[in-house]
Amino acid sequence: MKRKFFTFPSAAVLTSILLSACIGLIPLDDEPITGEYGPQVSLQEHQTQTFEALWKAIQNDYIYYETTDFEWDDLRSDYQKQIDEGLSSIEFDDLMRSLETDLPADSFIYQTRSERIETDMGDNSTYEGIGAFVGFDPEPNPHIVLLSVISGSPAERAGLKAHDSILAIDGKPIFLEEGIRAVERVRGPSGSTVTLTVRSPGKAERDIKVQRGKLVSSAQLEAYQITGTKFGYLLFPPIAYEGLLEDVVTSMQAFTTNQKIEGLILDLRIASSSSGWPLEGLFTMFYNGAIGEFYNRNNKQLLQVKGQDVFSSQSVPLIILVGRNTQGYSEILAGSLQMHKRAVIIGDNTNGTIETSSPFFLPNGARIYIETTSFVLPNGEKIGYNGIKPDVKIEAGWDEVIPNQDPVIETAIQLLEAE
Repeated sequence: MKRKFFTFPSAAVLTSILLSACIGLIPLDDEPITGEYGPQVSLQEHQTQTFEALWKAIQNDYIYYETTDFEWDDLRSDYQKQIDEGLSSIEFDDLMRSLETDLPADSFIYQTRSERIETDMGDNSTYEGIGAFVGFDPEPNPHIVLLSVISGSPAERAGLKAHDSILAIDGKPIFLEEGIRAVERVRGPSGSTVTLTVRSPGKAERDIKVQRGKLVSSAQLEAYQITGTKFGYLLFPPIAYEGLLEDVVTSMQAFTTNQKIEGLILDLRIASSSSGWPLEGLFTMFYNGAIGEFYNRNNKQLLQVKGQDVFSSQSVPLIILVGRNTQGYSEILAGSLQMHKRAVIIGDNTNGTIETSSPFFLPNGARIYIETTSFVLPNGEKIGYNGIKPDVKIEAGWDEVIPNQDPVIETAIQLLEAE
């Protein structure tokens, strides 16, 4: 099996990380490091120790280390050679960060010591930015796709909407090498301004100035009954939130009040894996039995649910919409329900971005994240290899559809009407 080596779409929020003071923490510099009771250790020796610890973690824990068609030894030798030639601390961090592109896509993240501290000490409940969740699409030209715009945000006030694409930032285009990191050029302090070159589906490019602001990241399930039908529609947001499962239940109750629901569409086209995504709860609503297994290099854990009928959830005809921005637990939900013939899948192929990453700390104070856990269906199919293949394939990206003219939703309605 050969893992994927191109850039995948990835959800992110157009915000900036807040800085926090870290009293008593002394940053590393280029001076030799001396142990309190031991011999002096040179900077090069310390870097070698750090790289060896990093590589040991990859060898022991990276989920696809033994199955990926990749020249591991050659890459390790090349990196060690560069360390042996002598690097400053900044150059060493840059070298380690380059592993993010040299290793299989999305398998590895490197945080410097200062970045780790900033992440751990920062307040993640509030942000400074424009307030939009985004994905990245390399075709036909690299661009950022607006998956969802936060209500009341600077992005919404500037007229930006879901399905829009950002083609350039302050006059500079989005580069393939940046991928989703291009959003870093959109971020900035509250009150500052960024000029975005934007294209809405079917319309010409235009420049929009957006004044960044302070905001709270928020997401919400979108639910409604499709006009003229007894079909319910649920659009899952890019990130999970605490009451997501409860909102699904409430929506099901509304769909079945004084009527029998005849079909349900779960739109997962912009749903990505995040902390708190209610995977087991959703499985319990829509299926009963073995779902599949989470596994790492050493262990397996069976996921099996005892189904509960929640306002006809176990019997309602089910259609799931997926696409290039469907990631993580949402892929597992779709793939398993498809395999068990519980749902029909419509849309574009997903990328198989279902792996869970684990943190490892390094001798230089840095932290790495490595993909350590994946998922296999009861029939042996590993979604992380090939993603989800829809039963009905429609190659319409999120930035190619208009909410009231969406061929994926229209096809789902037609299938439900035909039952």
